[in-house]
Amino acid sequence: MTPPRLSKPPPHSVDEVPGPPGGPFVAVLRMRRDPLARFTELHQRYGPLVRLVRRPVSLFLVSDPDAIADILVGGSRAYGKGAVMHGPGSWTHLVQPLRMLLGDGLLTSTGESHLRQRRLMQPLFHKQRIAGYGEQFVALAAAATESWQDGQLMNVHAEMTELTLAIVARTLFDVDISDHVVDVVRAALDETMAGSAPQEASGLGLGHVDRFPLPAARRRRATTTALDETVYELIAERRAAGASGNDLLSLLLAVQDADTGERMDDTHIRDEAVTLLLAGHETTANALTWTFHLLGAAPDVASRLRAELDTVLGDRPPTVADLPRLVYANAVLRESMRLYPPVWAMVRHLLEDRVVAGYLLPAESTLVLGQWVMHRDERWWPEPERFDPGRWLDPATAAGRPRFAYFPFGGGTRQCIGTSFAITEGVLTLATIAREWSLTPAPDVRVRPEPSFTLRPRGGVPMIAHRRRDRRDSARAGGSQG
Repeated sequence: MTPPRLSKPPPHSVDEVPGPPGGPFVAVLRMRRDPLARFTELHQRYGPLVRLVRRPVSLFLVSDPDAIADILVGGSRAYGKGAVMHGPGSWTHLVQPLRMLLGDGLLTSTGESHLRQRRLMQPLFHKQRIAGYGEQFVALAAAATESWQDGQLMNVHAEMTELTLAIVARTLFDVDISDHVVDVVRAALDETMAGSAPQEASGLGLGHVDRFPLPAARRRRATTTALDETVYELIAERRAAGASGNDLLSLLLAVQDADTGERMDDTHIRDEAVTLLLAGHETTANALTWTFHLLGAAPDVASRLRAELDTVLGDRPPTVADLPRLVYANAVLRESMRLYPPVWAMVRHLLEDRVVAGYLLPAESTLVLGQWVMHRDERWWPEPERFDPGRWLDPATAAGRPRFAYFPFGGGTRQCIGTSFAITEGVLTLATIAREWSLTPAPDVRVRPEPSFTLRPRGGVPMIAHRRRDRRDSARAGGSQG
C-alpha cells in the first residue's frame, strides 16, 4: 500500500511575519545607528524572516538558507534587483543606488539584458585567462611593499586599496598606477563610496538624493563625468589600435555574440568596465584588509600560514601553479570573508507574490539577504565570532552546512562573474606579502566595520609592519648547508 503523501502546510500571511514594534522612523533610526548589530539582534530574536519596516519600503530581513537558495537560484526569475520605494497612492520607485556610477553593467542590469551580457563576458574569466594574470598579481603585490620599512606604522586599508587599484588598472586598462587614468578612477570611486550610507545599502535610503543640488551630489556627478570621458577615450584608443591587447578592456571590445555575431556598443563596454573597476578593486581591498587585521590578532593562525608558505614556496614568490598546495592560505581568506564579507548584504524585490521562508509575501516586497548575519549564525558556525580557518579544512564539516550559509560572492546567475579572479588575486597577494612581512595591530586602536555598499573599516586599519627575519635566516641557513 502506498503511504499517503504529506502535503506542505499552507503559508502564513504577510501580516504574521514577526518584527520589532514601532513605526518607520524608529526602525530607520535604529538601523542607521548600527545595521550590523541590529540585523543580528533581529535575526536572533525573531527568526529566519523579519519584517523590518512597512513604509517607504516594505522591507524584510531573510536569513534562512533555503529561502536564500530560492531567491538566488531556484526561483530567481521571481525576484529583481534593488529595493521598491512606495509613495502616495500607487506611486513606486525602484532604487539601485550604484546605477548612477555603473549604468547597466552586470551588477545592476536585469532580465534578458543581464543574461546576454553575462554570456558575452563569461569567456573573459576563463580559468586559463585568469591564470595569465597571476604573475601581474604577484609582481604588483611585491612592488607595493618595496617602500615598507621594518617597524613602520601604516594604514593597511589604504595600502590594500592602492594595491588592488594598481592590479585592476593593469588587468583592465593595461595602465600603470601612476597614469592619470588611475587618478580619475580613484576620485570617482572614492566619491561614490564616501557618499554611500548604511540605510541606502540596505534598501532604506531615499535613492534619489543625487538629484538634489547638494555639494556631495555635485562632486559625485563631476567625478562620474570625468570617469566617463576617460573610459570613452580609452575605448576609442583601443578601437583605433585594433583591440589586440590582453587587458580586459580590449577583450570587451573583441567579444562577440556566438549566435548573432553582435558586439557590445561603447555604452555597454563603458558600463561593464566601470563595474569591473568597482568589483575588482573595492571588494578585494576590503577582503585583504580584514584578512591582515584578523591575522594580526591571531598569532597562532599567522604562524601556521607562514609555515605553509615556507614549505610550499621556499625562497621564491608564489605562482598560480602553487594554488592547489596553498590550502591554508585559501582557508584564511575564506574565513576572513566569512567574518567580514566584502559585501555585507544584498537587496532583491519580489516581481510576484511568493512564499518566502513559509510566509506569502506580496509583489514589490523588498528583501535583504544578510551575509553578515548568515556568516555568523551559530547553527552553521560553532563559535561564530572566532577566526578559525581550520573549519574549512574538514570536508565532512563543510558538507553538513547548507549551500547558502556562506555566500560572499552571491549565487546563481547573478553570482560574481569574477569569483575565480578575486580568489586567485586574494590568495596570491596574501602569500606574496605574508611570506615577507608580518603585520601586528597598532596599540590602543579599535577597528570597527562600516557597512555602506561594501564593508569597509571605519577610519582605516593601523598596523605595524615587521619584516620576517625568521624566513630570511632559515633561507640563509639552508643555502650555507647546500
